[in-house]
Amino acid sequence: MLLLTLLDTLGTFAFAVSGALKAVRRGMDLFGLTVLAVVTAIGGGTIRDVMLGRQPFWFHDSSYILLSLAAALIVFGLYRVVTRGETLLLWFDAVGLGAFTVIGATKAMDAGLGAVGTIVLAIIRDLLAGDVPVVLRKEVYASACIIGAALFWYLARWHVSQAISMPVAMLVVIVIRLLSLHYHVGLPRAPVPAEPPQEP
Repeated sequence: MLLLTLLDTLGTFAFAVSGALKAVRRGMDLFGLTVLAVVTAIGGGTIRDVMLGRQPFWFHDSSYILLSLAAALIVFGLYRVVTRGETLLLWFDAVGLGAFTVIGATKAMDAGLGAVGTIVLAIIRDLLAGDVPVVLRKEVYASACIIGAALFWYLARWHVSQAISMPVAMLVVIVIRLLSLHYHVGLPRAPVPAEPPQEP
């Protein structure tokens, strides 16, 4: 399906750029930047395929690796521009998140999994930059994936064409992610108990 291929390409490039931008912010060299870009772009899909009992997609299609390397080199060449702020990183991360949520949900449904399996496989994402993984922070990240994957699954149950359901679900994930960042919306945290007063 052409739409699926386009989303896969878009997601791969967007996540590779996202990983490379994060590497720039962490002060990594070209090798570290390239590794993080590639792992960010193909890591989640690799785990997804292994969980589904399939050979990782990039074993038989090197275009994913080449696309990730190209994204890494573009970011490295424009590092003076991309280090000026986080806006570009957040946009590429949101686009990649939306695209890969739909890709993961589609492949899970093709494997005959139900709603739970679809949602679980749709939220897989590797982050290797020495930071606390974003899904463990207050930010709305996994929640956006879950909502988008659930919407995609229900649209499929209602026999809505994938030409409609895929971009709609992807757009929902992107909008939720960007709005949560813009308005600083996050999931509630457990209250941290106050430390007892120190004895003199």
